[in-house]
Amino acid sequence: MASLSSPSNFQKVKARLSNYSELVVSISFVSLFLVFAFTADNFLSLLSITNILTIASIRGIFVIGVAMLMISGEFDLSVGSTLAVGAYVFAILMEHGFILGGNQILAPGLGVLALIISLIVCGLLGLVNGLIVVRSGIPSFIATLGTMLAFRGIARAMGNSELAKTSGNADVVRFTGEHPFLFRVLNGDIEWLNQMGTPAGGARMAIVWFFLVVFAAVLVMRYTQYGSWVYATGGNRLAALAQGVRTNRVIITNFIITGVLAGLAGVVQFASRPAIDPARGEGWELIAVAACVIGGIWLQGGYGTIIGAAIGMLLLQMVEQGLILAGVDIQLFQMTIGFILIGAVLSNTWLSQT
Repeated sequence: MASLSSPSNFQKVKARLSNYSELVVSISFVSLFLVFAFTADNFLSLLSITNILTIASIRGIFVIGVAMLMISGEFDLSVGSTLAVGAYVFAILMEHGFILGGNQILAPGLGVLALIISLIVCGLLGLVNGLIVVRSGIPSFIATLGTMLAFRGIARAMGNSELAKTSGNADVVRFTGEHPFLFRVLNGDIEWLNQMGTPAGGARMAIVWFFLVVFAAVLVMRYTQYGSWVYATGGNRLAALAQGVRTNRVIITNFIITGVLAGLAGVVQFASRPAIDPARGEGWELIAVAACVIGGIWLQGGYGTIIGAAIGMLLLQMVEQGLILAGVDIQLFQMTIGFILIGAVLSNTWLSQT
């Protein structure tokens, strides 16, 4: 009987792993979960688990857009700034409405309309990114590095506007009215779940939105022609073009989706903490890329899954929570994530070698 270490069996294991990219991150997730379960006090409490899920879900909403974009071979470093702009638009419309030329064009507090407008604005920012990349030929990493700064400037300008100053704190827009039902739908407490343990949990509706976004993205990527086009665009763009795939349209569409999901994440976060400042979402773009890479998405595109990216985001948040509960200096979080990221890149590179 051939041993597991024989070349043929070794290659079979490697091929099996490469066919299920989310398997590697799943094994890592379970392993780290067990480590923290035995080393961190209260890690298995309902409060701890629901905090991990809630925080990871807010970030995970736009990680899914970044995942689709990376599979198509592109990056978006502006998602954190787009999130801030979307949250500002939603906050200003909810608190002040829309005023043009001294006239009240849109009354404040129109929640659904404010949500739609903020998502449209973020979609347009994604469209700007997509057009710059496909029309100029500038690598998306560089192009979105520029728009990251530009969009952050827009957020700061909105924070310094007269409407923001009326909130009583420079740069900050707060919603001071009674929280509408929309806020509870977007990110209210899931009371039935939170009351299942002592102390009570911290589960919020962000978890539901995250799983809905993941479910929709999995359906698109696995069972639609568009999903096949995304993989083809990232895998071999010239071959995809030869097969009739409109790769530029795929890239622009993915940038728009990423922008919309970034806006949704910003609005969902604002719904639970109704105040926004220009620093909201700073650094989240790197967390999103890290979650995708850890989840098995290749940097060059054409490979990876939505499920893997979602697990990658959950793993990052679990590590942060676990280190805090284990009494480890939180400054070591970035170092730990750095080593995990390097390990993920090495693993992906190894699996990509045939």
